[in-house]
Amino acid sequence: MASDLMQLGISGLRTSQKQLDVTSHNISNVHTPGYSRQVVDQKAADAQWSGGNYYGSGAYIDSVNRAYDQFAARELTLSTTQLEESNVRQQHMMMLDDFTSKSAVNTVNSMNDFYNSVRSLSDHPNDLGSRQTVLESANQAANSFNNSYETLTNIRRDVNEQLDVTLERVNALGQELAAINTSLQELPDGDKNHDLLDKQRGLINELAKYTKVTVLADKGSLADKVIIGSGDTLVSGVESSQLKMVSGDPDLEDKQIAIVNGNQAKAIKSDHIGGGLGAMLSIRDDVIDKSLDEMGRMAIGFSKQINDLQQSGTDLTGAIGSALFTDVNSPTLLKERVLKPLGSQTDIDVKIDDVNALKAGDYKLTTSFDGTDYSFRLFDPAGNEMKQADGSAYIAATDTLPLEVNVDGLTLTMNTVMGTPPATGQSETVIIQPMRRGAANIGVEMNDPRGLAGHRQTNIVEANPNNTGTAQLSQTSQQTPDALAGTYQIDIINSADLVAANNAANSGTATFEAISGAAAENAVGNYTITVNATNKLSMNDGSGNAVKLIDDTGAEVTELDYPLTTTGNTLTMVANDGSQVSVATLSNGAVDGDEFSLAITTSDKLTVRNTQTNTLMDLKDDAGNTVQALAYPLTNANKEITFAGQTTSTLSLSDNANVGDNFSVTLGRSSAVGGNTNFLAMQQIQHGKTMNEGKSSVIDLFEGLATDIGMLKNNADKTAEVNQLDFDAASERVSNLSGVNLDEEAANLMKFQQSYMASSRIMSVAKETFDTLMRTV
Repeated sequence: MASDLMQLGISGLRTSQKQLDVTSHNISNVHTPGYSRQVVDQKAADAQWSGGNYYGSGAYIDSVNRAYDQFAARELTLSTTQLEESNVRQQHMMMLDDFTSKSAVNTVNSMNDFYNSVRSLSDHPNDLGSRQTVLESANQAANSFNNSYETLTNIRRDVNEQLDVTLERVNALGQELAAINTSLQELPDGDKNHDLLDKQRGLINELAKYTKVTVLADKGSLADKVIIGSGDTLVSGVESSQLKMVSGDPDLEDKQIAIVNGNQAKAIKSDHIGGGLGAMLSIRDDVIDKSLDEMGRMAIGFSKQINDLQQSGTDLTGAIGSALFTDVNSPTLLKERVLKPLGSQTDIDVKIDDVNALKAGDYKLTTSFDGTDYSFRLFDPAGNEMKQADGSAYIAATDTLPLEVNVDGLTLTMNTVMGTPPATGQSETVIIQPMRRGAANIGVEMNDPRGLAGHRQTNIVEANPNNTGTAQLSQTSQQTPDALAGTYQIDIINSADLVAANNAANSGTATFEAISGAAAENAVGNYTITVNATNKLSMNDGSGNAVKLIDDTGAEVTELDYPLTTTGNTLTMVANDGSQVSVATLSNGAVDGDEFSLAITTSDKLTVRNTQTNTLMDLKDDAGNTVQALAYPLTNANKEITFAGQTTSTLSLSDNANVGDNFSVTLGRSSAVGGNTNFLAMQQIQHGKTMNEGKSSVIDLFEGLATDIGMLKNNADKTAEVNQLDFDAASERVSNLSGVNLDEEAANLMKFQQSYMASSRIMSVAKETFDTLMRTV
């Protein structure tokens, strides 16, 4: 009996000791991050049969478990990812918001200073001091754009460096998780090593800060496989993969996260990677790059519009103005906008044509060659493939290069693609970034203040709103000679064409000539003029009918005396409508039987009339002859109108005008001392809606950028607040379940201490009983 009692005391002592050990362990780790409270599962030992009854044999420790719930833990992991993503996004949006409120706003202020200096100069266009101020303001504006670009690229570089540092920690976490998996597999009953499992969960939660984490459990391990992002395995059992940043293709600056398998580095999808990594990638690609594009679009819109005005005016010396800012279409910049794979032979120029149609973002052009034709797929900045209205490819297949394509204010000139020729089946993708370096490339090219072009020739070309045709009149040159300054009307008329001829069989020496420009539209037909033996002249139409003529008294007759006695030997006939029209002249020298022919037809013509003098202007025909009417439609290749005495054309009129249509033209003087019309036009750019398809001014683009960044920051702030609440709630649930409560553990400590002492007393009683028994023997 004493022996049984002793065994009961020992079992109680042992169980109490283990309970005290676990309780003490809990108390020691009350402040250990990620520690899960451990709980002893104590059970009664099997009863023993004796004397017709079952008697208890004490207690034992069945297991030691940790207070852990995988659903609560998973919720904490998810909320950790969301909180870290929103916090990182919030931090970077604060930096970008600070950029728009300081560096970028300085750019806008410098642009406004430029406009103000031009406004002052327009009051005194010949003042060299005011002109120098404009140049200094232009330099300040260009430098501000350059500084904004540098600030944004520095932020972008910092993000890339943070990505590198974060990946180093992610790789270290992967290795640590793999090492824990190794230990769990090597240790006996490794899945019961609660402290090691807690460490594993802590590493997973830390990993969740950087990326979305999915854990697949296996026997003996709660994290046998760790998947990050949208499906890439970081840890598989005891093996850990490595992540690193790799250069983009073809955009080397577009660094991507890649997972290393052996000697291969495969870029992983970053759209749904989540956590701090996802936030940094999103900020870099969606916000910083967009900001660079918008600042570039501002710089290009500002500089090109000023340059266009400069080059359409005359400077203080009377010369045609030169560019104030760097030419946005310089040969270097045309090619710089295309990013192509290393070693590519592709040669594409990207020209800025219309700043109003420009869009921010990257275009992607994929080209393939089937051995005969080049096929193209063009994707817009939103990533959508561009199509024609009928659904066909935006760029039609061709077997010939170079090829020009117009898109969103750009002209893409594909000189060479992939080689000359490329291999059959070869394909290649290039990235087109029209705006990305716009703010970096702007600079001031002018250093002589006299070069500012204050005067701009005012040329106005307008079609009569009552025209029934669709022809378009345009200028072929913005600069026209001062000799042509004036106002003109261009008319499309239908007038007569007269062709006179002597009969080859005539014996006389008379000369028969048609009168050019005769208004004989109502006398169309073929006519024969005959001189008879009685020195009379008659005229018959093609049917042989006599035509009435007008003698020198104005009377209508069928025969005239010959030689003619009319003024200038003019032959005047009565037209079909009864009007009188002088159509030809016939000199002396005709003899009996001589005949002359006259053909009258009509055709459309173009005339230019000086509305100030009401006289027709002399023009050049295609042969270089001076005429007052040109055949219409115009027959030269470019449909150009050239004034007599000029070596280059001034105007161009397309086909499809109708008779009676007219156009008004005002040509100003090309040079004027003290002229300020160009300076006034430059001021209009400040508020003119010349960008974004007529919806925005250059400065409005900045306002839009600042608003977008402000909204993103506000959203980031609110999202961070919400995610913090979710994280706190998830942390509290885990803490309530797994955390150590000191009050509870202190009570347990006292309880198990008393149990330990009571078990010790049982053992003492057993010893005393045994001793008593021995003494009685």
